[in-house]
Amino acid sequence: MGAKFKSRLSQIDTYYNCKNGRLKLREINGKNFELIFYQRPDTKKSKISDYNVLKFNRSNIEDIKNILTRAMGENVTVKKERNLWIYKNTRIHLDDVNKLGKFLELETVIDGINLINAKKEHEKVIKLLNIAQCKKIKKSYSDLLLNKNL
Repeated sequence: MGAKFKSRLSQIDTYYNCKNGRLKLREINGKNFELIFYQRPDTKKSKISDYNVLKFNRSNIEDIKNILTRAMGENVTVKKERNLWIYKNTRIHLDDVNKLGKFLELETVIDGINLINAKKEHEKVIKLLNIAQCKKIKKSYSDLLLNKNL
């Protein structure tokens, strides 16, 4: 289909208690760190996320974790191995999530294209991968882990 393999990522996402969306601290391959706040509906349909990302370095990771934990409290930690493929503006995630299993996630980034073209591309990728009939999950990995009561 023309997608290109980008990288294999070991990710640890620590979620914090947040009233107005989701806030997570992402550790990528133990080298890169991001604080990500996002809001999106819980629906089985394709959804639009509104998010902000703050990148930072290893030197202050422990201080940031400590501040977030003390201020908000940790909610859940998600550990996963992600194979990242790219097709135009769509990120294709092949995820192996600890304690949950294997998942495929599509993320079409609206950056440099309009929403209509992003939706068209997203639908095209679904058709190219022949996954329209596959089971869709409306919850995030963090919600799935919390519901397992592990």
